[in-house]
Amino acid sequence: MKRPTIHDVAAAAGVSRGTVSRLLNGDKYVSPAARVAIERAISETGYIVNRAARSLVTQRTGSIVMVLSEPHEKLFEDPNYSTTIRVAIRMLGERDLSLVMMLAGDEGDRERVVRYVRGGHADGVLLMSTHAGDPFIDALRSGPPAVSCGAVIGSEGVIPYAAADERLGGRQMTEYFVNQGRRRIAMITGPMDTPGGIQRLEGFADVLGRKATKKLIAHGDWTQASGERAMTELLARTPDLDAVFVASDLMAAGALAALRAAG
Repeated sequence: MKRPTIHDVAAAAGVSRGTVSRLLNGDKYVSPAARVAIERAISETGYIVNRAARSLVTQRTGSIVMVLSEPHEKLFEDPNYSTTIRVAIRMLGERDLSLVMMLAGDEGDRERVVRYVRGGHADGVLLMSTHAGDPFIDALRSGPPAVSCGAVIGSEGVIPYAAADERLGGRQMTEYFVNQGRRRIAMITGPMDTPGGIQRLEGFADVLGRKATKKLIAHGDWTQASGERAMTELLARTPDLDAVFVASDLMAAGALAALRAAG
């Protein structure tokens, strides 16, 4: 079957092609009667907007690019990312926008992201898991609007963000252990160039003060393998520890594996 065109919609609705075009481009100056007729005609003809042609007029792509600053394997390993992506797809879909997923885990990936964004292929950028000093953050500033899931260290006043209170969460977790009577509390942090890594450790130190010694702190990178390595390191240094605050679920799974292996 021939693909229906805007001319077919106009003919079915009994209006001009220009009126249909104005409605499709969001023009407010279309009468209610014409709007109803056009929407009915679109449904009857099965017309689908040609986004490529429409973007030439509106200068909008209808898509938002989500940039994950982590290696490829982390996208599939960490369930937090899939949850965030699923919610973003749903929310954007309600506004007839599409989500484009891009990874920026190494220099080559970052260069591709910058070329894509600067090339006008997206109306906005959603950043995830950005790291302090990441050079591509500066490169994105001359592109479309960007927001971040979590603070961008060093760019808090430049790039808007939404985040949990990481430091408060760290305090609450550590206070829980103290209230349980635990005396040798260790911590496995996230990467120390991310807000989650830095601020959850700050919350831990807020509660323990001088007891939060380097001997009781090991660092991970949010992966399960790093949680297992860090737990093994802590057990070797402080075998008498009686609690450990792990900064993410995935690292905690690795820590549990190390504890089981150690008996």
